[in-house]
Order: sequence, then C-alpha cells, then structure tokens
Amino acid sequence: MLTRYLKRGNILLNATNNNYRELLSTMLAKSAVTDISGIIDKIFEREKIMPTALGKGIFLPRVILNNIERTEILIMVNHDGIVFDDYGTTVANVVMLLLLSKRDDYTTLLAQCLRLLNDDCLRSDLLHCRKVEDVIKTIRDWEEE
Repeated sequence: MLTRYLKRGNILLNATNNNYRELLSTMLAKSAVTDISGIIDKIFEREKIMPTALGKGIFLPRVILNNIERTEILIMVNHDGIVFDDYGTTVANVVMLLLLSKRDDYTTLLAQCLRLLNDDCLRSDLLHCRKVEDVIKTIRDWEEE
C-alpha cells in the first residue's frame, strides 16, 4: 500500500516552481534524505534514458537509493498545472517522487504508482484536493477499492 510510505509533510499543494530541478529540490527538502543535489543528478541521468513525464499531467521521477532504510513517496499536486522552463511544454499537475529503498519491493511500489496515476478518476480527485489530508485520504480510498 502506497499510503504506508506517505507522510503528511511530504505532500505539496499548488507549488509554483517553474523549474523542474527546483521543484525536485523543494520536494526533497521535505524528505529525510541529505544528498539532495546528488539525488536530483541521478533523476536527471535516468531521465536521459526514460522520461519521467508520463502524459496527462503526470510526472513520476524515481531513484533507487542504497543508503535509505525505507522508501519515501513525495507528492506535489497543482490543479492549474506547471510548465517547467527546463523541461519543455509538458504540463505537470501531479509529480510523485519515489525515493526507493532496496529493502522494499520497489518494483511492486512502482507498478502500484503507475496504476494509481493512470486512473483518470483518481487523478481528477487528486486535482480537487485542497488539503494535504485529502490527498492521503483519496489515495487510501483508491487502495481500499
């Protein structure tokens, strides 16, 4: 279940960063990790192989980290969407950043994130969330269906 990896403090609503790297930095500042620039560099390296923009306003940046005990999921939701100066014309409404621990079943977590983010109804519900608690409840309700 994804909600096991969600913390109230790891969710941003209506961030206004118009630079993808800066948004990732803002999100990572909420996490327990310390090597923020190193993680962002790893995300951008991976980005060269497979973009994190999935379409429909969804970004799913992810990185596997050897030095963390537990996977962290950080989420940014912006109803209006953000176009990043450093990414092109792709609009981002939901950015789900996965800091994956090798100790967790990260392939299953990634698959569940993809299923969640491909659900049009859930995405719409997320975009209507006005409070952090609503984001967690929306995902929890989806998981329980």
